[in-house]
Amino acid sequence: IELENAIFASLSSTGTLAAGSFRSGAAVVAADGDDFILYDTASGALSYDADGNGAGAAVPFATLGIGLALSSADFLVT
Repeated sequence: IELENAIFASLSSTGTLAAGSFRSGAAVVAADGDDFILYDTASGALSYDADGNGAGAAVPFATLGIGLALSSADFLVT
């Protein structure tokens, strides 16, 4: 899945998404300041949280299949 860092501005480094920038799970939320891409395994929602666990809310931007075994390696930041 390609993510353009001009749109996903918190993803400043190009290449494979950093492992610490991705979290997945049922009703997942950001656990720290660099959890930017969130995949809810129960709903299939793929969300972007520009400030990780800061005050800003995650914004869903795609719906994928439920229960996928995604990892940061499935994302390319360009």
